[in-house]
Amino acid sequence: MGEPVGERVEAVLFDFSGTLFDDTGVLDAPALVSAAGRQGLALGPAEAEDVIRRTLRHVDSPGGFAAREGCDLSQQAHRTIWTKLIAEAGPFGPELTEAVYSCLTDPGAWSPYPDTVPVLGALRDAGVPVGVLSNIGWDIRPAFERVGALTSLRTVVLSCEHGVAKPDPALFALACERLGAEPSRVLYVGDDPVKDGAAVRVGLPVYLLPSERDASTPRGLSAVLRLAL
Repeated sequence: MGEPVGERVEAVLFDFSGTLFDDTGVLDAPALVSAAGRQGLALGPAEAEDVIRRTLRHVDSPGGFAAREGCDLSQQAHRTIWTKLIAEAGPFGPELTEAVYSCLTDPGAWSPYPDTVPVLGALRDAGVPVGVLSNIGWDIRPAFERVGALTSLRTVVLSCEHGVAKPDPALFALACERLGAEPSRVLYVGDDPVKDGAAVRVGLPVYLLPSERDASTPRGLSAVLRLAL
């Protein structure tokens, strides 16, 4: 999607969730059992699985999606909106709600796709400035640092730190400015046709990944190297 790309690409900008890091297995029963214990709750594995199922069913429902509008504009908005949705899913009490939320926003719970770190490293080694632009309500930098990829990034632009979220063109423009490249020379890589595809409104060529994804298989990021190098 977007304009053809080739030798003119000077920088690459990536989405985070579903593009570089897997978003399908963040809520994990053993992790929730541990988090609940830190809140003083004794939660068994089967109970944790049930809590996760009920939470995902509610937050991913049409009503849940609608209620999440604006959740990425600040860390406080993210916490307020998500904890309300999590609590409604049970309904769950404040301790269990906090345990689920802490798992959702734990950088250690987010795993990179197998090709994420190698591709970021290859771009860095080739001297291509790389950035990440994410609609998110918490700091994702520790997730990159944990896997040794933070040094591959020139900039990380988070909606919660700027009060504006994709598809607003202003966020794409800011990221390009921080990369030091004109939008027409920045390849944007994402997975959402609406929010990520909006980069074309600022003039960025866009490469969209398929919606189907699995944490254990490469995401198809090697194609970025063919487009950018």
